[in-house]
Amino acid sequence: MEKLLFLDKELRQIFSDEDTFSFAQNMDGKVFRKYENRVTKQFEIHDKSYFIKFHGSVGWKEIFKNLIQMKTPVVGAQREYDALNHLSKKAINCPKIKGFGKKGYNPAKSSSFLVTEELYGTISLEDFFLKDLHKNLSFKQKNNLIEAVAILIRKMHLSGLNHRDLYLCHLHIKTEIDFNDIEIYLIDLHRAQIRSSVPLRWQVKDLGGFFHSAIQFNFTERDFYRFMMTYYNCTLKEMLSSHQGIIKKILNRAFSMYLKPTLKEFSNKSSLLSSHDSPFTRQCNKSGTWFIQKNFDPNHFLQFFQDENSLIRDGEVIKNEAGHLIVKVKIQDKYFFIKKYRIKNKFHGVSRLFKKTRAYNSWLSIHWLNAVGIRTANPISLYEGKGFLGSRVSFLITEAIEGKRLDDAIHENIDTNLIVVKIEAFFKRMSWIKFSHGDAKTSNFFLNQNGLVVFDLDSSRRNYLNFFYNRAVLKDKTRILRSLKSDDTLYSKLSQRLLGS
Repeated sequence: MEKLLFLDKELRQIFSDEDTFSFAQNMDGKVFRKYENRVTKQFEIHDKSYFIKFHGSVGWKEIFKNLIQMKTPVVGAQREYDALNHLSKKAINCPKIKGFGKKGYNPAKSSSFLVTEELYGTISLEDFFLKDLHKNLSFKQKNNLIEAVAILIRKMHLSGLNHRDLYLCHLHIKTEIDFNDIEIYLIDLHRAQIRSSVPLRWQVKDLGGFFHSAIQFNFTERDFYRFMMTYYNCTLKEMLSSHQGIIKKILNRAFSMYLKPTLKEFSNKSSLLSSHDSPFTRQCNKSGTWFIQKNFDPNHFLQFFQDENSLIRDGEVIKNEAGHLIVKVKIQDKYFFIKKYRIKNKFHGVSRLFKKTRAYNSWLSIHWLNAVGIRTANPISLYEGKGFLGSRVSFLITEAIEGKRLDDAIHENIDTNLIVVKIEAFFKRMSWIKFSHGDAKTSNFFLNQNGLVVFDLDSSRRNYLNFFYNRAVLKDKTRILRSLKSDDTLYSKLSQRLLGS
């Protein structure tokens, strides 16, 4: 049964003589997005441009799959129609509705469409950054833009609506933007939910999604805190004291979303490394599997994978312990750290039988930490040799880190306050993604002109549960304090900042 709810006068001329839904589904226009059951097209009538979003039947399989995943299924245009009406009533900028219709009462077989007027003279925030238009902004203009977006999202949440797809591409601004009165428009609301108030977890989802899409455009820590201060309409001190928990959840979600495709690419089972976009290549042979940056020749490193004596002979030994060997080598005027992981004994081999190699764990951890702005060694190559059960060996190659190890640097009259600030910032950023180092002693940190650089990440891990994270991070803080006991002043200051004692 067909039920046409709304159609603007200027659209009735072209819809009137045809079957409404067949025409809406098959009408000519520029395809913007196309999915299995949904298509968005742009069309023109009398020099006016419109967008039509047609929703076909989704089927019970898709509905049940979403319900099992505890997601609200998108079964038509009704949700977006309601959301646009809701935002209009709350004086929040969004596209104007020009037509809406639905057919059928069975949610699995129903079809519907929504027609909106084009937002003339606007550009998505994603395109705004992709075209580098933000680089010409002054400090004040950039802050005004951040605050305007924060106010819009706050108004949206206070109105009882959460977007569920809140990315930069779904926020539009005027191309001729007035930075003293910035207008921002919300689009693509087909997944939006309307309640009396937005629950905390949905605020986290929206804000996490927004920051995930902003990370790639160098959205800084200062920008983030300015945004959150505006969102909560409070001072920095009030925000850090009252909203620290939700901020960690937002950042954790943002970085998790940001790194999800990246970690898939770096997986030792990934097929994405063959793509042209990946900076790494992957090869397998009878002896093992290795990844390497495309701008490096693997032949320079193969001899070291095959002959430990050659590695020791041709390089400077940094560490040589039962579990690993670290050597600094020079290849074509560049210095590299090559770390070979060993199996200590049969018991150690059995304990690691079903675990990923420590080199691989360190490889993934480097990419995690880089995402949140923690400096690590530049990863060049990962090699995993094949062996019987737990007898396999693995190598991690990174660019050599400039500067001095922290345990050496603290004895050279370096500003104590600087070291305290750098270490405290390290733990704060690690908390954003609930990461623990696992061996946070001063010898695993370097200090150079760029700041603190973290090394030796083979024991690091991400802790999903707060209980295990709190226990792991306390162990890290205790470990680095223990390695600083020789310096009473530094130990006292850092202990107070990290442990509050």
